[in-house]
Amino acid sequence: MTLDSYDKLLGTVLQEYKILAEYKRLQNEDLGGVYVIPSFENSFLWFGVIFVRSGPYKDGVFRFTLSLSDKFPNDSEVPTVIFQSETFHPLICPYNGKLELAEAFPRWKNGDNHIWQLLKFIQYVFSSFDEYMSLAEQSANNGAHELYHQCRSDFLRKVEECTRQSQKQLYDPAPVQDRNYIVFEKFEQETHGSVLDSIKQGRNNEVATPPSSGLSWVKEGVFQPLSKQVGIE
Repeated sequence: MTLDSYDKLLGTVLQEYKILAEYKRLQNEDLGGVYVIPSFENSFLWFGVIFVRSGPYKDGVFRFTLSLSDKFPNDSEVPTVIFQSETFHPLICPYNGKLELAEAFPRWKNGDNHIWQLLKFIQYVFSSFDEYMSLAEQSANNGAHELYHQCRSDFLRKVEECTRQSQKQLYDPAPVQDRNYIVFEKFEQETHGSVLDSIKQGRNNEVATPPSSGLSWVKEGVFQPLSKQVGIE
């Protein structure tokens, strides 16, 4: 192996380590309702889903991807967040699903900025929506932004439609072939009951995992993930 090849390999290993460190750091943050995991195939692509617990979007379940730059975290390029289905929100572009982050993260500062902060911002703009809108100056969906200020009842109706649609899409099959893509199954007492009982009792002993290709299961009408903690919840 040449010196150049060795240096390149070492740089790749160190970069992967930094990304893993970012993921491990999430475990110590208050990110209730947010699940994320790096792609099995590509650590620069993360799969995410947020279960909104309060505000106008309460009970909405919104999937997103988080993409890191090739030089992350050693450049100023802010990670890109794309919502996977149409999400009616002033900060989300209605054409490509991109979340507007410039107001919160004008540039990425290595050592100062971390992925948990970005996820916390996602949590904030959904769960504390009205508080955010009282401070917001930028928008990615001018129609949603204007409707919120001009006719709140119509805005809330659109949000309710968006939330209901997100619930219907919760169990859709994975659009990509990646073993780490986050999928959910409907709760079935026969299959999942013993695991749920174990969670309720707070037992730490090993319980047989039900056959599943995904991360968790969700009880209809509740829209909360039911599982032992995996990733961030």
